[in-house]
Amino acid sequence: MKIRKKTNPHKILGSAWVLVGLLFCLLIASTVSTAAAAGMHNTIQEYDGAGTCIVCHQQAGEDFVTSIHNTWLGTAEYIDGKNGTQTGKLVGVNDFCIGVKSNEALCGNCHAGYGLLENDFSIEQIDCLICHAPDYKKTASGPDPSINAIDAARNVGLPTREMCLRCHATAGGGDNNKRGDLELAMGALNISKDLDVHMSAGMTCQDCHTFIDHHVSGRGMDMRVDDTDVLVSCDNEECHGPMPHANGSTYNEHTDRIYCTTCHITAYGKVHTVEMSRDWEHRTPNEDNALNTKMYTPTYVRESNPAPIQVWWNRRSEIMDLADPVVFNSDGFLVMAKPAGGIDDPASKIYASRLHLGRQPWDGTYLLPFVTMTVLLSDNMTQALFESTGKIYDPIQYVDTIRYMGIFHGVSPKEEALICDDCHEDHKIDFEALGYEVEKDASGNLIKATKPGDSLNLADLSSDDTQKEDGTTDTTTQSTSTPGFGIVYALCGFLAIVGLQLRRK
Repeated sequence: MKIRKKTNPHKILGSAWVLVGLLFCLLIASTVSTAAAAGMHNTIQEYDGAGTCIVCHQQAGEDFVTSIHNTWLGTAEYIDGKNGTQTGKLVGVNDFCIGVKSNEALCGNCHAGYGLLENDFSIEQIDCLICHAPDYKKTASGPDPSINAIDAARNVGLPTREMCLRCHATAGGGDNNKRGDLELAMGALNISKDLDVHMSAGMTCQDCHTFIDHHVSGRGMDMRVDDTDVLVSCDNEECHGPMPHANGSTYNEHTDRIYCTTCHITAYGKVHTVEMSRDWEHRTPNEDNALNTKMYTPTYVRESNPAPIQVWWNRRSEIMDLADPVVFNSDGFLVMAKPAGGIDDPASKIYASRLHLGRQPWDGTYLLPFVTMTVLLSDNMTQALFESTGKIYDPIQYVDTIRYMGIFHGVSPKEEALICDDCHEDHKIDFEALGYEVEKDASGNLIKATKPGDSLNLADLSSDDTQKEDGTTDTTTQSTSTPGFGIVYALCGFLAIVGLQLRRK
């Protein structure tokens, strides 16, 4: 006969206290280590750029020097037509400040190094403080004279949202100009759920954009190169998973073709207005600026709380660089960046996105770089082009440009997410733009939207409809019951439990 040994409760209690003691020791060790590190930084007497930091952080410097944050250049892996080629921000062109070429001094205010003016991306030129020191400011060639660099070096720590956003939220020359879903208000210690549910819960940028040897994970629709091979996605197993909703939810049936952001980001530009277009041809004088001098700014259009558009994306992109000849789309716009994919591509999902429109100079074949500060201060585009290209352009030709950018931040509370009727009855999703075959009435109202080759009308489904793609009715989600049978099932379950207990005794 097998005899069961009794468990000694005193041994359990003793083991628990040992575990608590070990955890306490680890906490003390961690605190002492953190305090020691802070104390070491407090001994800094002078700041000599990376030379001060790599005395202790040589390996970190060697890792970072090859990162996209430093080089702004890399090998394309997910860019149609450019795979295996060298591309990146350094050789790119955009519809905001046009490009790094000829604007190095301006771009250098955020670039994580001091060598952009000379294209020197060596370890000695790294600026660690732009990512690790709070309330820090820099120029292209060194710390901004308005801050105390030694105090900044003594106060370094892990990057916070504020540190990331002072560059990423102000890309394009100002708060919420470029990305649209990143604004300085997100850098506050406490923010509302309405602004972003993840950040309101205390999440940092690194919680999603993980770093590997100082190389950061993540890419957008208009990003040219990747810094790691780690995919940043809501539906990873360690986050929400491929079936994020309750078992049996109809929403789970959409996740293979609709990405989370389509339903869960309902607006962007929530605190500060977002720039929707920038016209460099038509400029207006403006004296209300930080430099306290007259500036000639391009014509901007800004909006508050615009809704995203929807696009197909298979995680590949089409990107234009400065050396690429102009190619127009069917609407006559020069497309600077757009997601690859489509309704017939099984690797594609529908994502939330936004459009930015631009108008900028070109020579009939290529977009032209120019010194933006020359235009802003003198209103002289001819001179700005000459300083950049060495050529006189008279008259100057302008072209309309367009850029697609993914919307990934600013996730709304689940109560504000889109539901079935928002798309299938109120048509907040643009079926026609997504490639569905549509029919409209005389007033232009959508009456039919079908996937090519299918008959199911997506334009008039309601939340009560459970039709399948083949047009048959899905009854698996409908439940029928007979009154009183629930009590019978519960009673049977209770008797079964009692029987098991008696058998064990």
